[in-house]
Amino acid sequence: MKVQSTSKSTRDVLLQSGLALVSQKGLRGLTVRELAAHANVNLGSFVYHFRNRDAFLQELVEIWYEPMYAQLRETSESSDETSAVGRLRATIENLIDFVSANAAFISHLFADAIAGEVAAQQFLLHLPYRHPQIIYRLLQEAQSERSVPDGSVLHLMIFIMTAVGMPMLLAGEIMQGCTWLPVDAQKMRDLMRDPAAAKQRLVWALAGIQRSGIASE
Repeated sequence: MKVQSTSKSTRDVLLQSGLALVSQKGLRGLTVRELAAHANVNLGSFVYHFRNRDAFLQELVEIWYEPMYAQLRETSESSDETSAVGRLRATIENLIDFVSANAAFISHLFADAIAGEVAAQQFLLHLPYRHPQIIYRLLQEAQSERSVPDGSVLHLMIFIMTAVGMPMLLAGEIMQGCTWLPVDAQKMRDLMRDPAAAKQRLVWALAGIQRSGIASE
């Protein structure tokens, strides 16, 4: 006999099923019928809880992102690190771990936006006002402490994120399937996506901008 779930648990089951399916095929590959079958609920329950597919996908992406965003906010304000640069390093290390653990979801998310999925596009449009703002604020604080050079905070942030995060994104799930790459290229790809290597690049990047006498424009 099928057990009737509570309203809250049915909603949670649908969202958890959605996260599992989206990690495999992206937002663009998810159908309501497949989702309902995976969650073992009827289509009427889906409509009751989420109204339509777009509303469901928007909430799904937020549920996926919010724990990381909350963790970055907490780390950026931690009293364990007395300097802004220390908090900046810890915050970006958290971000590296999140990107590494969610490489498949993130790769799909960019492809979904290109394919025209509204939920993915809306999320990416609002993203610059979220965790990038945390990094921006920490760099401003580091400038106030005179531990990094004056100048464009945005330029400093671009330098750090290009050195650290861009290789991870470029060598994400899409390149993972490129088994035809030469052996040396595969080694480079693996190094680009390795979180330990990304954290080493972060150390180098922060050491570079903390050196005294750096000229800034």
